[in-house]
Formats: sequence, C-alpha cells, structure tokens
Amino acid sequence: MAFFFCLTNEGLEKALKAEMTSRFPSWRLAFSAPGFITYKGDGPWPSPYLARLWGECVGKGSVEGCTTLDLGPVGVWAVHVQTPAPLWKDPLQLSHLELPAEAPSRAWLKAEEAIELSGLDLKSGDSAIEVGSAPGGAVYALLKRGLHVRAVDPAVMDESLKVFPNYRHIKKPFQELTPEETEGVDWWFSDLNLAPGTVLSHVGRLLREVKKPKALIITLKLGKPEMAAEVSQHEQRVREWGFRRTMVRLLPSHHQEVVLIAKP
Repeated sequence: MAFFFCLTNEGLEKALKAEMTSRFPSWRLAFSAPGFITYKGDGPWPSPYLARLWGECVGKGSVEGCTTLDLGPVGVWAVHVQTPAPLWKDPLQLSHLELPAEAPSRAWLKAEEAIELSGLDLKSGDSAIEVGSAPGGAVYALLKRGLHVRAVDPAVMDESLKVFPNYRHIKKPFQELTPEETEGVDWWFSDLNLAPGTVLSHVGRLLREVKKPKALIITLKLGKPEMAAEVSQHEQRVREWGFRRTMVRLLPSHHQEVVLIAKP
C-alpha cells in the first residue's frame, strides 16, 4: 500500500477530489486539510491537474532524503516530489511574484506565472491576442514585454493601457471575432469566463482559418467540482488540432481554474 499527496490551492479541494475519483479510482482518500490531501492505493502514481505539487507521501515530520513541506497548522510532512519539472524554488511551489500596483487586475499574475511555467519565448515585437481581457491585467503584462497586443472584450479596458502604441482594443464579444482579426498572431491568450467547451469551440473555429500560433495559453474555468474530470477531454481536443505538446497545470494564483498550454 502506497501513500500519495496532492498540494492544491485552498478552495479547490472538492474539485481535486472529484478529479481523483474520476481519473484515478483505485486511489482512496486518506487525509484532507485545506490545500493538502493524501490518498492510499496501488498502481501507477496519479498526475492530477488540480494539484500544483504531488508525489509520494512518506509521513509526518522530517525524514532524511525527503522534501520537507511545512504546512503550518497541518504540520510538517516528508514527501518525494514527482511533479514534472517543478518551476519555483519554494517547496510549496508558490511563485512569490508580486502584483504591480499599476497592473489593472490580478490577471497579470496568471499571465506571468504561465509564461514562466512553460518557458514561452515571448520576444519584443511579437504579436499576441488576449480574449476575455477586461480590465487588462494580462494585456498589461504582455505590453510591458514589448508585444503588440490585441485585447478582445466588449467591456471597458483600463485607461492606462492607451499609453502603449502597440495596444489595440477590439471591443466585441469573443464569439464575433473574425479570422482576419486573429490572423498573424504569435501567441494566443484566453481568460474567458465561459465553460471550457464553449471557449474551445470558438477557438477551434478561428484556428481552422488562420496559421497556428506559436502557443495557446487558455485558462479553463472550473465553475463546478465535477468539471475537473473533463479537463483531459479538453486537452485531447486541442491535441487533435495539431498542438502536440500540451500541459495542464494549476498556477499559484488560480482560483477555480487551470491553464492549458499547447504548442504545435
């Protein structure tokens, strides 16, 4: 009998449990606390989407040769991390990026964490589109990196963005975008507050008409815990479009969502 741990963002415990039940039914719940859940079982180790860190749980306390996680009120736990390529040096996989005071929204954090996590090689002069962009946190992050940005949202964007010459606001619903408005984009970001299936339907419609971007960075909103079990289907759908290198990860700044990053 083996023990497995998942480190998630507080508030996502129910969604993570739903995912584990659906995708890894041979593993049974052992211990649950805010942000930290353990399972017992046999067979291949799970790789849950809704955990930012996971692996073998050795037990409570410090153990030589193990990674030590100090979880405050939950105590100190010894683990063997099996998460592929953990990015941040913090043992709890917190990025410690600080939201700039001038950023229009916390979407800045999600954009910056996704870029760092996936190693996207965004260069000054590249073009990007961000759908579901208001009020402009992610757009601000991309503009500060020197990109030409098309922000798509019928809502009002932050006035501070107008000082950037490479900024364009396409003030319309995402569903009304035309292929001409998305042609030639290097990087496609999406943070729409819509069901993932709806978002992917419209993204797929546009991608059939234009050249593939260098990457898709799509936030998948998980409004209900059971939606976590559908994430693998969304990832497979994107792979069928020709984006063969995909990853789905939970970012430290995420609430009820994960990011899907896909490259051709």
